[in-house]
Amino acid sequence: MQPRRGQQLVQSLERGLAALEMALDGSVRPSEVAEALGIDRSTAYRLLYTLMAKGYLLQDERTREFTSNPAKFFQLYGKVATLLDWPDVAGDFLTKLRDESGETANLGVRQANNVIYIAHKPGQAALSVNFALGTSRPLHCSALGKALLAAQPDAVTAEWVASAPLTTYTTKTIIEPSHLKRHLVTVRADGYAVDDEETFAGVRCIAAPIHDHRQQVIAALGISGPTTRITQEQLPHFAQTVMQVAAELSAELGAPNSDL
Repeated sequence: MQPRRGQQLVQSLERGLAALEMALDGSVRPSEVAEALGIDRSTAYRLLYTLMAKGYLLQDERTREFTSNPAKFFQLYGKVATLLDWPDVAGDFLTKLRDESGETANLGVRQANNVIYIAHKPGQAALSVNFALGTSRPLHCSALGKALLAAQPDAVTAEWVASAPLTTYTTKTIIEPSHLKRHLVTVRADGYAVDDEETFAGVRCIAAPIHDHRQQVIAALGISGPTTRITQEQLPHFAQTVMQVAAELSAELGAPNSDL
């Protein structure tokens, strides 16, 4: 639906959005916003300060320039991702991953400090690891969560790790911030994440990120199963399968340069 011709717009909101778009293109000063929008500097400063107070912008203490806050937009992007009809979009890929791995296939999106399971294909073995839709798991110790965390810029990840509650679930849960940061660097380099009995003893999970047409990570795809089947020796094989299907789903969503 397009605005009706002649319909009055809220000028302050229109100016605020214009200032935000300028900050998304690079750092800005109130004087630059004032000149671009035809307003005085004090009004421009209030617009930028309001956007900063709501978390959309950051201000450099040295230069006093305003820039966009990546953490805020990752948070919003995660919420937008939940609006997709994921069971319909990802259903065939989840089935393929389940059939090729023999294990439960899961799809999750980020919500604050957790990953939410929004679609899955349960494993068909007598002993399978299945999570109900809507189940949430902590980002720092789940494979889906770590795949999502590792996709963020280093500064955003470091800020999150420094402030997030790193709760212990098993003896293998990574709760030391510096260790977790190093671990996430490895996850990013490898292209996949592993939950090696970090959430539940006897359960191993593998996940890879899902990219959209802008190459933004909007979800993660993975498998979960008992350590008796997802063994350390078989882990590279399972990881390759997960990354392959994740790349295929990303390509379906328009991601460029997917490693098919």
